[in-house]
Amino acid sequence: MLKLVGIVLAFVLGYLTASNKLLTYLLQEKVVLYVMLGLTACFLVILIPLERLAEAESVQHPLLSMRTSAREHLQRRGSF
Repeated sequence: MLKLVGIVLAFVLGYLTASNKLLTYLLQEKVVLYVMLGLTACFLVILIPLERLAEAESVQHPLLSMRTSAREHLQRRGSF
């Protein structure tokens, strides 16, 4: 997930610097700047700690991801 966000961010920044008119327009528009700052803050405050928390949980409880679902149990019994 983090690699995908980095690739998209690199593409967007590369596109903005390649088209100078678009970059100057975005810098003049304060609303766009505030939206970009809000999205960046959301990413930094919510998504990065959430990803670290999910990784810590998967390391702490590795067998929970290998459990079989209720549908698989029903299929094994022949009830589904």
